[in-house]
Amino acid sequence: MAKTRQILKAISVEEASRKRKCHHSRGQHGIAGGDRCLVVKEPDGGKKNYCVDCGNAILDVADDDLDTLRHDLNA
Repeated sequence: MAKTRQILKAISVEEASRKRKCHHSRGQHGIAGGDRCLVVKEPDGGKKNYCVDCGNAILDVADDDLDTLRHDLNA
């Protein structure tokens, strides 16, 4: 059987080794060293970091999008 393709390669969870900016609300809060954060790799090679709260909101939207795709595929 062929290997199933992984489509979420550009997203990961990391532990910040130092302070990072949350790209969702840069001026309002950041990510402290030692905190977990959601990291989205950009096609140009850059990365955007999101704190736990903003990362969970992004994943909630992605979950809804995946449910819609799954429903459309199986309709």
